[in-house]
Amino acid sequence: MRTPDVITLVGENPAAHGVFDAPDTESRTVYVSVRSVGMNEAYQAMENGLHPTVVFRLSDSADYHGEKICLFHDKQYRVVRTYQTGFGIELTCEEITIDRAIMEGNDA
Repeated sequence: MRTPDVITLVGENPAAHGVFDAPDTESRTVYVSVRSVGMNEAYQAMENGLHPTVVFRLSDSADYHGEKICLFHDKQYRVVRTYQTGFGIELTCEEITIDRAIMEGNDA
């Protein structure tokens, strides 16, 4: 039996800042199973400018509070899609790289 992996979910803590203050972040660790992105899903996402690289599955959707960033094996990922699966939830994510950040900055 395979042991579950662990990711760190990073989100904003809206109660920790005022209107003019930068938002504080809070992070927490959850257990997940990891799978690759399916070929059809990857191609459809690429048509919309997304580059999903991994899917994290949480067995209980209550463990996910809308965070947009995941940390896994010293890499940062952005949540691009969520999908409810019974009691669980799948987070389809793309790796945040310097190249992608530069490209997105040029689009603005």
